[in-house]
Amino acid sequence: MTQYIGIDIGGSAIKHALIDSQGNIKQSANLPTPENLIDFTACLKDIKSRYNNEKTSGMAISMPGLIDSATGHAIHGGALTFIQDLNVRALIKEVCGVPVQIENDGKCAALGEHWLGNLVGVENGIALVIGTGIAGGIIVNNQLVRGHHLTAGEFSYMRTNSDYNDFQHLFAMEGSSVILSNTYARIKGMNEDQMDGKRFFADVAAQNSDAVSLLNTYSKKLATQLMNLQTILDPEVITIGGGISKQTALFEHIDRHIDAIIAEFPLPLMRPNVKQSSLGNHANLIGALSNFINKESI
Repeated sequence: MTQYIGIDIGGSAIKHALIDSQGNIKQSANLPTPENLIDFTACLKDIKSRYNNEKTSGMAISMPGLIDSATGHAIHGGALTFIQDLNVRALIKEVCGVPVQIENDGKCAALGEHWLGNLVGVENGIALVIGTGIAGGIIVNNQLVRGHHLTAGEFSYMRTNSDYNDFQHLFAMEGSSVILSNTYARIKGMNEDQMDGKRFFADVAAQNSDAVSLLNTYSKKLATQLMNLQTILDPEVITIGGGISKQTALFEHIDRHIDAIIAEFPLPLMRPNVKQSSLGNHANLIGALSNFINKESI
């Protein structure tokens, strides 16, 4: 069976894996994300060398930023601030000497869910990925929507308050998992590096009043934006991925707030069908492979 090298580039870590043509991940590992272009290209060359004993047909890459997947050109690299106006595909192809296809990480998540996850068989759906920001992808008529300026699915930049026009009132700054963790750290009088999502949700499970109150506020904001997405795009399913999506308490709170919004509204509203991502942290890798196979078959 044909095998590929899958690479999911994040702001702090690069996940790489050996994946077969059916989307089965055979092995995977993580490396720290480099902070400059020279180290970045060296890192990808090193990843390629780790699979030299395997027969592979190319590198399928997911990365942050505004990416033209048709050409491989990155207008910017999002969290990878050292990437600006660069054809990343051409660079990696030259360094690694193999076929390369590349796509934005949120769009890869949607492609992965549509191929092997909770958007299988869904004609119109949304994948929302909650992490350091809020990435995502949109499927309409069984096709990934990239948008005229390639920005479709950049949910981080949705505004949450019409009275303000600053960075602090974007969806990413109110709905990311990092914001949730950092806010709880401040409530508890702790440094941000002393707190993480696991500890927060452990306190939720223990019915700590501060944790439960914060989750209630946080999930209400998520529910509001999910209702907005449902109104605008009318998807069959909205999946939520990212590490936070493992927490069933989050979905219980979201469901309750959605029910309240619908109950309080004087006119009928379509209820979003919100599902936990079934691919977890592998969605981007699998979506990157889907993109590779589609592009290479053209």
